Amino acid sequence: MAVVDDAPITASAVALETAIRERVAGSTDPSEFGRLLTEAVDPLEALVFKTLLLARPETRNVELSGFQAEQRLRRFEETFESRQEAIRWRVDHGIEKSALLDWFEESVLLDAVVDLSVQVAITEEDQRQYYDRHKDAVYGGRPFEEVRNDVAERVYNLRFEDEYNSWRKALRSSVQLRYIAR
Repeated sequence: MAVVDDAPITASAVALETAIRERVAGSTDPSEFGRLLTEAVDPLEALVFKTLLLARPETRNVELSGFQAEQRLRRFEETFESRQEAIRWRVDHGIEKSALLDWFEESVLLDAVVDLSVQVAITEEDQRQYYDRHKDAVYGGRPFEEVRNDVAERVYNLRFEDEYNSWRKALRSSVQLRYIAR
């Protein structure tokens, strides 16, 4: 389907990405599956980005426990009505449970690479400005000191999204990409 630098992306990889994303989107809390898996992007484009991330040097330096991947796999299996239905899904998609666990390990790894690569710094002034703009509508006039943690988290999340989108766009534009079929 596509070649990113020298790494091919197959139709079967796109089909698996699509099927997993569809299951995750239907779960009760898709955010439990991480940033990359729940982004609203075309599955082929998601695989292009994953391929780019896998080639980054930071990927080799990240150590993970495996617990998060096991947790994601368990949550994924819980999206099915029964254990038999989950097994049938794996058989239909030609993937063993161990390979699916590896797939989720990769997704955890790549989410960690994003977190390490996108650096965000927020200041007290940033927090105060956000608070002043949202003091009444979001915080009901409560004093800044009372809501400081929530303000810091919201400002960080907003700034992270901006930085992430900019970084993602720059990384994506740096790739040599050939579409064989779409």
